Order: sequence, then C-alpha cells, then structure tokens
Amino acid sequence: MLITSVSADEQASRTGYFRVSSTPLELLGDQGASALSAVFAADEKLRWQLVVPKNYDRAQPPGVIVFVNRGNWGGGKKAWQQVFAERNLIWIGALDAGDQWPINERMFKALLAPTILARDYAIDPQRIYISGFVGGAHVAGILSTTRPELFRGGLFMSGATFWGDKAPPQLDRLRQNRFVFLAGANDVARTKVARTAESYEKAGLQNTNLIIVPNMRQELPGKSYFEAAIDYLDQVRVED
Repeated sequence: MLITSVSADEQASRTGYFRVSSTPLELLGDQGASALSAVFAADEKLRWQLVVPKNYDRAQPPGVIVFVNRGNWGGGKKAWQQVFAERNLIWIGALDAGDQWPINERMFKALLAPTILARDYAIDPQRIYISGFVGGAHVAGILSTTRPELFRGGLFMSGATFWGDKAPPQLDRLRQNRFVFLAGANDVARTKVARTAESYEKAGLQNTNLIIVPNMRQELPGKSYFEAAIDYLDQVRVED
C-alpha cells in the first residue's frame, strides 16, 4: 500500500516549514481508500506538518523522520531544523493525531506519511525512522515492531512500549534496525523508558541506545541530544 519510490514529477519541490493535506482517495486510489474505509472516509482531509531543509537535493535523497506527538501539533523543535539540514532529513508529523485520538487513526496517519512525501520528493527508504513523544512514543513503538521493513529505526521520547512475552513475527528483521530511548533525568517516564530499553536488549536487539538528559523533565530534548539520537540511528547497519 505504501509508496517509497521517487515521484515522476521532476519540478522543484517546496522547502521550509509548511503543511500539506490529502484524502485517502487522492493518495491511494479507489482500492486503497476502500481498504481504509473503517478508519477514514475516502474524501476525509488528512493533514501533516513538514520540515524540508532548504538544501534538499533530489540527487541525494534524504532520510525521513515520521513523528507521532502526544498533542495535535506535528512539528518538532525549531532548533532541530539545523540537524535536518546537516543530516539530510525531512521531518513529517501528522496533525490531529494526539493522545486523545483513536490509535488506529494515529497509526495510519504515520504509515501514510512516506506516501505523502513520495509525491514530491525523492527519499531514502533505508533511512525512514519512526519517532514519538509520550503517548506518541507508544504508537511509534508499535509501528516500529509491526513494520520493521518500512521503519528502519525508532526514536522514542518520554514514552516506550514493549511487546511482552509474545515475540513479534519479524523479530529477526527488528534486530537489524536501530532504536533510541530518550528521557529526562526528572521525567516521570524515565524508569519505564529505561526498562523498555533493557527489555529490547534482552530480546537480542543490541542496536539499542538509552539517552538520559540531565535536568530535563518530560519535554522534547535540545539540539545536541536530538542530534546524538539521529547519529545513532544513522550508524551503518547489517545489510538486508
């Protein structure tokens, strides 16, 4: 269902901080929209927040951070935009996808994000990462576990989830991906985040990193810690 190939449209693509919208019918056609009819109406307008670096170059396809927030805002921190430019990344987060929304809607908006980008941008399918904050981190954790072939890594901030005693069917594929668990030293979710990271490692996911930010409560981290998380996700991984 998801498209990660380059759009046929070779015209200059928009850069900067902006929003886009589309319907399931426009994105997926009749058959795809019908498959999602239990979640979205075919003509329902879905919206995403994008940050595309001004140095975007189709000849050097960027990676992608798909973000699930705890609130209805889809953006990250302004200070992170320098990281996007330096690390060749596009940011995309769904609007109207906070913790109060049904989880299936939040998941499908995140799954549709690469399709949205592929209409106008070349993207690197080996660098599509899922990220989330607080309740959004739980959604991101589910998606990283169930779709490891799409999301090659995960950044879970101030929230985390583990699959429990029943291992996911693609556990071997998961072990090829990379994961960062991040929380503040004064974050109410710190203990759970740390324990989940430990559970990942015990399950054989050795490409797992825990970052505890000193003196930080439950909030998005500053530029240096976000940059460290991205650099860990971008480390060379085992080939498929």
